[in-house]
Amino acid sequence: MASIKDAFEESFQDTNAIIKYIIFAIPVYYCAHLYVNASNGNLTGFWWMFSVTYLLLFGFLIKCTANVRNGKDCVLPSFNIFALFWAGLKGTIALGPSIAINCWLASLLTGLIANYIPEPNTLIIFKVIIWGLFGSIILTGYLCYAKGFRIADAYNFKVISESCCDILVAVLFMIPQVLLANALLVGPVTYVIWVFFGIPHPIAMYYWSIVLIFNLAMCGHYLAQVDYEAIAAKENAN
Repeated sequence: MASIKDAFEESFQDTNAIIKYIIFAIPVYYCAHLYVNASNGNLTGFWWMFSVTYLLLFGFLIKCTANVRNGKDCVLPSFNIFALFWAGLKGTIALGPSIAINCWLASLLTGLIANYIPEPNTLIIFKVIIWGLFGSIILTGYLCYAKGFRIADAYNFKVISESCCDILVAVLFMIPQVLLANALLVGPVTYVIWVFFGIPHPIAMYYWSIVLIFNLAMCGHYLAQVDYEAIAAKENAN
């Protein structure tokens, strides 16, 4: 069974892990700095930096998933940022249509059921279920793509239809575990920074940026485990 504990430990103990987290956190921190210090609401510089950072981090996530899924002896990618940019760009191109179509269908269905379910709490439950199902389709396509970086794999409808519900369940179990891990990582350090420097503070922002990068590695590792259990195991059985 997929273990967030294993994902946490191996992402932390990987070769040069701390150095990589510190380096890859720099663009995240700079994005936050641009947003916080934008003059007169001018966010042009922020959006440019956000686009670059997104490609870098998405490539980082995909590489982490691929490394674990393919049994490599490392979790984190190399320091080659150009390879990460390319992985992020290609991954966006590969998964973009799937994300757009599934988000559109989920939005359409939630809009339709709103006409038939007037009770707000019940409507929220149905919306969460719908978005969860379509989100699991996107995530299953991501896992299929991350294994071999082939765009066609992201649209393997047979695998997606057979495994998306298992992926959804696994992610639902992952969320509270990730929240607990973040409470341990963020809470004590943030409290100390708040006591001595106050919040918000550049030190706190940079530490949160490092934690974000660690989260990407940890979640990428966990998703690779889920991929192996929910997709590869079925393929081997067949």
